[in-house]
Amino acid sequence: MNITAKVTFLFLERPPHAFRYTGSGCYPRISYLNRVDTSCRLIFEESKEFFDGGTADIFIEVLDSSAHQGMYIGMPIELFICHTKIAEGQISSLF
Repeated sequence: MNITAKVTFLFLERPPHAFRYTGSGCYPRISYLNRVDTSCRLIFEESKEFFDGGTADIFIEVLDSSAHQGMYIGMPIELFICHTKIAEGQISSLF
């Protein structure tokens, strides 16, 4: 299942340098409907990068094919890495 979503990356406590999200190798957990928590892969446009506080339209590949049940356009989502929420947003399209 693949979706596009508009997400905002949250400001996180880190060392004194900005963390950036880029490329196609970011594998967070996606959470929605307060009950679904599954792995996904974020895919960004070539040569684009986003930092904490930035908003982006991104392509998300949901790795569990059965996880798409109940998804709808406009649905709020959250992205986590190791139980730390890194982003939140809404689904723009499903395909």
